Order: sequence, then C-alpha cells, then structure tokens
Amino acid sequence: MAGNIIPTRIALAGALISACILFSAVFVVQEAAFAADSISISCYRNNQYVGNINVLRVRGAANACNQVYSACEGECAACFIDYDYIEEVCVDIYGRTYLR
Repeated sequence: MAGNIIPTRIALAGALISACILFSAVFVVQEAAFAADSISISCYRNNQYVGNINVLRVRGAANACNQVYSACEGECAACFIDYDYIEEVCVDIYGRTYLR
C-alpha cells in the first residue's frame, strides 16, 4: 500500500504544477489582450488632474476613476484623446461627453 502512495503524490504534484503553468499562460495572454484593447484615460476632478487609468470602454471610465482614486470623491470625469477633435473628450459620471 505504501508503494501506491508515492506515485499518487508524484502524479498530484505534476497535475498541480501543470495547472499552475496553464493558469499563468492564460493570465499572461489575457493581460496582453487587455493591453492591446485598453484606452488610456486621464482622471480630473474640478479640472485638476488626479491620475491615469486604462479601461476597455470609455462609457464607464468616470466611474472607474472614482473607484481607483479616493481624491476624486465621486466627482471625477474621465478624459481621453480623440484624434477627430483638437481637444480631449471627457465623460462625466452620467455618461455625458464634452470637450475639455
């Protein structure tokens, strides 16, 4: 019976290592895909710069700013460069857009 325990432990260790490698590979691919699709956003409160974040969708970017930066106190707008306009385009917490 003791002879069966060692191969079982080796098999479990191998399966655990394989699962960790697979999880790491999926995580790296997912992060690379996020980086390629993300939009750089600048967060502003009362027209004062607070910080930058990366988001996948502009629509909820102001809420993301407010969740990431406590200095926003729920009042930050998210701005991004839209090359169709000369100025930055901003989105407030209600989803309304305006030029900065």
